[in-house]
Amino acid sequence: MIRYTAYRKYLYYLKNYSSFKKVNNILLNNREFYLKKTTLKSLPYQITIDPASHCNLRCPACHTGTKFSEMVKPSFLKFKDFQTILNQVKDHTLSIALYNWGEPFLNKEIFDIISFATENKVGTTMHSNFNHFNEKMADNLVRSGLTHLYLSIDGATQEVYEQYRVKGKLNNVLHNIQLLNDAKKKHNSQLPFITWKYLKFAHNEHEILDAHKIAKTLNVNNFEVFAAQPVLRDIYDEAKEYELNPGKLQQLKHDCKSLWASLYITPDGTTFPCSLSFRPSESFGNILNEDLSNIWNNISYRNARSLFTPGFSKGDVPLPCKGCKFYLRNCAKN
Repeated sequence: MIRYTAYRKYLYYLKNYSSFKKVNNILLNNREFYLKKTTLKSLPYQITIDPASHCNLRCPACHTGTKFSEMVKPSFLKFKDFQTILNQVKDHTLSIALYNWGEPFLNKEIFDIISFATENKVGTTMHSNFNHFNEKMADNLVRSGLTHLYLSIDGATQEVYEQYRVKGKLNNVLHNIQLLNDAKKKHNSQLPFITWKYLKFAHNEHEILDAHKIAKTLNVNNFEVFAAQPVLRDIYDEAKEYELNPGKLQQLKHDCKSLWASLYITPDGTTFPCSLSFRPSESFGNILNEDLSNIWNNISYRNARSLFTPGFSKGDVPLPCKGCKFYLRNCAKN
């Protein structure tokens, strides 16, 4: 059941949120990535801003859920800070991801945040466990103009669902989907597109078909299954897996596009180069204290991008890039 595939979503973004400046920036960015430029004229167009680094669940493979002590201090994104950030990125991005390590709906200003993005012609995508929600929030969400909502639901029964979504209530989540559907109908809105995101583990694989049937009855737009990691891991754990399997490392043909196209921002403005980074020592700056134009081509970003150029200096590559799978592969080549 895929009525709104990823391609149709991106077409929606292009139709409703694109401009000549945004498209030109994306084309230039891809060219600079192909040429492996270390100082860029283009700006990032894949922006992730975490509205909340708090969560109401305790998922065992999530740094927030396990209250991992090495993370940047948990906080909520303030609306005024979001305005500061969006004003720096709105002219060169089609959409932003309003999620990362926390539960977005715990942020009391989340609907103002989404609405401000919508008003500024920027699409929005959000992931949620959907346990914290009610009828008023459903109405506010539809009014805000959120483009796409991924719902993390990994089971068709409470017994299976709660094995990963610890403290979550499946019946509550299913009820909340109906509340959102009612609000969409009330406002005659196709937004937000809803995707049921099913993380597949050994313990829940047998319930995928049943979950798919439930998704159909609730008229969600899309049902997607993703392979999941059952234990907590970070960028260094991932690299270790490659190091222990040289054949897998040699098969790693692509390069890291994130250093050219992406920006990951915590609620307090801390800026990271990678979705798997979260420690203060891995930060490349703070977008609330510095302009994006200064961060984007600072020494950390330039040295990190140099990892993909011939004869790069191993000692200059900063964390977290110095501990990633690409560093291992390129050191073996260099």
